[in-house]
Order: sequence, then structure tokens, then C-alpha cells
Amino acid sequence: MFESLLCFFLISHALGDFYFQSSHLACKKQSSYKHLLLHCLYYLLGMFVCVIPFWSFPLLMAASAMALLHVFVDSCKFLCARKTKHESILYYSDQIVHIASMIAISLVLLNAGYSIRVLPGVNRVLTTILKNPGAAFRWIGLILLAHKPINVTIKQLTIKFKPEKADEEGRNNAGAFIGTLERLIILILISINQYAAIGLVLTAKSVARFNKISEEKPFAEYYLLGTLLSTLAAIILYFIFT
Repeated sequence: MFESLLCFFLISHALGDFYFQSSHLACKKQSSYKHLLLHCLYYLLGMFVCVIPFWSFPLLMAASAMALLHVFVDSCKFLCARKTKHESILYYSDQIVHIASMIAISLVLLNAGYSIRVLPGVNRVLTTILKNPGAAFRWIGLILLAHKPINVTIKQLTIKFKPEKADEEGRNNAGAFIGTLERLIILILISINQYAAIGLVLTAKSVARFNKISEEKPFAEYYLLGTLLSTLAAIILYFIFT
């Protein structure tokens, strides 16, 4: 049950902190507290949207607590951003605190005897449409987290290793989209126990950049680091949600 609660909060957090936030708002909130509060409002809305199918007073209170903690943590981040230029450190500190909050709230609910369940009416509709609603929810969570949250996280972690000419290699965030597809394929392969085929995916990805990998060591290191982090993220997500 702890895993179910944690997955619920991870999905809610992904929606509120990544999908309900545009690039424009993400940029503006770094210098404007008004925009930061607007982001927190969207975060609260994301939490409430996720609560609806599981509606219960304890879960509503837990979601509200998560939203209030989000305001506090992001406000601290806003103040610290004025004193340091280490954006990556702030990002990871922020996300670590959020994840720790999710774990703590999940444990509180678990110790209080709370059990997360879909509303009977919603469950009847889902059972009519889907053969296994529980598996569908897990895959929705996997897809949501494997896309934007992991792309942003890997970008923040690898940005200091990025060669100056790397921006010339792709257009319209093609690299991020390739990374998302790579993780989704790896998740599918793991789910059907085809572990050996993961190597073929990574090989196919490397073929397109073979010349640069063989000729430019900085780019090769940056590329390898991003690929390994992407693969590791997919594996960790799979074991969290299954």
C-alpha cells in the first residue's frame, strides 16, 4: 500500500510541477514571486485533479499538505536563487525535499490505516473500458514520469558536461524526444523480460552520433553520461511502479 500512495504522489507531483507549468512560467517564476505563487496554484490544481478518482477526506488533506509544503519549499528556493547561480544544485535540492515530503506523508497515511482506493463508480467505468485499470494507472504514471520530469532532471545533471557545440546537433528538442522514446522502449522491454534487447536500443541510438562519438571525447563523455542516466531512470521507474 505504501507503494500505491507514493506512486499517487509522484504522479500528482509530476503533473503539478512539470506538465501544469509552461516553459514561460518556469522562467518567470525565477525572478517574480507572483509567478511562483501562480505556479503553486497550478500545482494545487494538479493535486486536486489527481484526488478526484480516489476522493476521500484524508487524501484531500494529504494533497493540501503537499501543496502547502510545495509553496514553502519553492519560496525557500526562490530566496536561495538570489544568492547562488548553481541552478542545478537548487533544482536537485528542491526535488529531493519534495520526494522526502511525499515519502513522509505516505508513511503518515499508512500508519493511520489509510488505504487508497478508486471510487466505486469510477472503478465500474474503468473496469468496463479497461481490462486491468490498476495496470493502466501504473503505465500512465510511468509514461508521465519518463517524459518531461526525467528529461529536465537529466538536463540539469549533465549541463556542466555539455560541450559548447552540442546545441548545433539537433533542433526542436529532438534529443529530449529521442530520450523519452528510448526510456519508453526500455520500459516495454523490461515488462516483457526482453533485457538483452535493451542493448539493441542503445546501439541504434549510438549509430546516429557515431562520428562525433569517435572523434570528440567531450561529446562522447556527455553522450554516454546522458544515455546511462536515461537507462538507469527507466529501470528505477519500472521497479517503483511495479
